Amino acid sequence: MHLIEWIHGWQPLALCATVLGGLWGCAESAVVAKKPQPVDQGVIATEQPQMQVLAEPVLHPNLSIAAKLLRSGQFIDAEIVLRAILLEQPECARAEFLLGVAVMKQKKYALARPLLESSLARSQGFAERSQVDHFLGWSCYYIGDLDSSKRHFQAHVGSNPTADDSYFALGVIAIDEDRAGDAELALQRAIELIGPHPARSRDRAKALARLGDVAVRREMLDEALGLYEEAAQLWPDHYEVWGKLARVYDAQGRASEAQAARLNQQAAMERAGRVAPVPSTEESGNAQGTP
Repeated sequence: MHLIEWIHGWQPLALCATVLGGLWGCAESAVVAKKPQPVDQGVIATEQPQMQVLAEPVLHPNLSIAAKLLRSGQFIDAEIVLRAILLEQPECARAEFLLGVAVMKQKKYALARPLLESSLARSQGFAERSQVDHFLGWSCYYIGDLDSSKRHFQAHVGSNPTADDSYFALGVIAIDEDRAGDAELALQRAIELIGPHPARSRDRAKALARLGDVAVRREMLDEALGLYEEAAQLWPDHYEVWGKLARVYDAQGRASEAQAARLNQQAAMERAGRVAPVPSTEESGNAQGTP
């Protein structure tokens, strides 16, 4: 999804644009923020968040420079600027958040986590505060702390009920934990929020592909096949889904279609700059592939 894509190195879309709009230099002031509560079954928020009065933010004139560097994808440069800011203003929560995003973008998830946690713990009002739990969710996910990851994504959908990115993430975690029912519910909610808009085709394709993974776990191969085919049609460059299609075709004894899917996977990988040999039809493995 869009915020997720930003973290992974993919292209940001709607919600990421909102966050990056804040990074560009939104005004900072003391605000009354919602304190999110845990979500029932890792999917649906059932309680109204409590209100929390936040302190005035600690400011620095170079925060807008750092935010601009982040927006333009200059993550190492942003990190340098933000570390300098924190030397002068070590209690600046927004600088900690932006630094956490900068190092997360470099896939340094273990370094990002304490920075993001500290930015929340300071209880300062800053433009992107309501999105911190989302980034914490992915930091925890990639260091293997699924319980904390789930808790942060629950908090994010509790305070941002239209955050399809975090519903997608909850679906991914539920698949990892073999909770097919919760995964289906979360992914269907993400798909509903994404909608049919052409600009969101990639995000919709990723969610459909993951819903296909749920169907594979349930041994519902015909349903999985339909979901994978729809995902591949929406986003032909999604090379992982072509591999999943190939494995389902193999399981159904459709060797020629499996080989065609592998050729499409190879072409998609080449377009993405990731070249790998085309696997044979005897390749072992399940239809889910990688996250």
